[in-house]
Amino acid sequence: MTETSAHLLAFPARDDDRLRLALRGLVTALEAQGQAVAALRGELSGLASSLDGLDGALTGYDAELGGTAAALRRAGESARTLERTAQDWLSATRV
Repeated sequence: MTETSAHLLAFPARDDDRLRLALRGLVTALEAQGQAVAALRGELSGLASSLDGLDGALTGYDAELGGTAAALRRAGESARTLERTAQDWLSATRV
């Protein structure tokens, strides 16, 4: 015959015991919540750092776009100047 052991749950006998157990559960939940809030703060700090990096990258991108736009304007002006020069030469040779 094998011997098996039964696990019995102890129920609080007094109101004080139930209150004490409830408070322990509350303390455990508050500790878990504190850890979760600390983890959230850490993640938010990481997000803030990432956003700062993104802001810097976008600022640099904006500056590059501005430089590119200015270079394109100069190239367009040069192209129009060359076009006028070519038209003047063609007009001069047709006379």
